[in-house]
Parts: sequence; structure tokens; C-alpha cells
Amino acid sequence: MKARWGILAAVVALGVGLSLWQVVLVSPAMAGPEVATAAVAASLPAMGGDEIAYVGSKKCKACHKVAYESWEEGRKAKSMDTLMPGKFVEAKTKHNLDPEKDYTTDEGCLKCHTTGYGHEGGYAIPDPADEKAVKKAAKLAGVGCESCHGPGSKYTKLHKAIKKEKRTYKVTEMYEAGMWKIEAEKCTACHNEKSPTFKGFDFEKQKGGCSHEHEPLKQREEG
Repeated sequence: MKARWGILAAVVALGVGLSLWQVVLVSPAMAGPEVATAAVAASLPAMGGDEIAYVGSKKCKACHKVAYESWEEGRKAKSMDTLMPGKFVEAKTKHNLDPEKDYTTDEGCLKCHTTGYGHEGGYAIPDPADEKAVKKAAKLAGVGCESCHGPGSKYTKLHKAIKKEKRTYKVTEMYEAGMWKIEAEKCTACHNEKSPTFKGFDFEKQKGGCSHEHEPLKQREEG
């Protein structure tokens, strides 16, 4: 009997979850910020454990200067700017978006225009009066390194140790420290039909250089 009740509870919980997600897709504001944030988190790639924290793209600059600087000048680093009112007017009008609307607090936009939104330690809409929160939000605004490579608190420390020890390493060490593999599902979490500007996405064509220039990783071993 207890087993039957357990199954029934699970079915009910799933039904409620799906209903809430459907509400969020129609209008996140209708569901409330807590429900909307939970739904957004459910739609994003798994973090690999909330004990791994987001640290911001500047942590990557010391070891990946070429990649960082090319990313900084690119569209992904500035993707938060596209949500601001009065910017990219022609593009927004073309895609039936209100060019004068402030989208910087829109739940549906933030999951793909910031780093780690909806996850513990990721981007959060700051209170303008909270200087600390504003500073943290600025660090994670835009599609940063960790949007594609995963939250970096562990693997950035590992990189630092490897550099200090002047040794080589295999990429599997990084995966064990929480770094994500570059896979299509990570990209298509945002590059899909839900985006108002979606024009199709070819992972094989774009995985090599759509975010930044690549540079030789001198200490990484092959395989």
C-alpha cells in the first residue's frame, strides 16, 4: 500500500511540475520569481554539483589570454547589452521584440544571456541598492566561459596548481574537477526554437570558434 501511495505521489508531483513549467513558458511573471527560477534551472544543463561555484570569466584570463580577449570583444561577452532598452533597435524590431522594453529582468532571457542563471552561485538579478550583489552580477553578466565549460571553482584551482608545478595534464583531470565537455546539448539549451532570433544551429560547424579564438594548450597531453 505504501508503495502505491509513493508512486501516486510521484505522479502528482510530476504533473504539478509540468503544469508550473507550462505557466512559466507562457509568462514567468504569472508563476512568480521562485517558481520561474526553479523552472529555468530545470531547463539548463546540469552543473555537475552545486558545490562547484561560478567564479567569473576573468579567472580564466591569466592562462587563456588569447581566448579571453577574443571572447571579450565578441557577441557572447556582450549578450547582456542586447537586453537593454534602446539598444539593437533594428534587430529587435525585425524579430518582433519591443526595442524600448527592459529585458534585463526577464526570466526567459536571462538563462541564455548570463552565466549560471537559475543555479546556486550563478547570475542573480541584483538589488540596485546592494553594491555587493551588483558587483557579483556584473561578473556573471553575459555568456561567459563557464556558460560553455561549466562552473569553474575547482578546475581553475587545478589549472593554477598545474601551472605552478610545471607539469602536463590530461583533459580527464579537468572533467573530474567539474569542467564540462563541449557537447551539442550544452549549446542547444539556448540555441533552439525558443529563441526569438533563432536561425538554425550546426554544432559541428560552430563548436570550433563561435565563442573565442583558440590557442595551443602547451601543458595538455593528447588523449
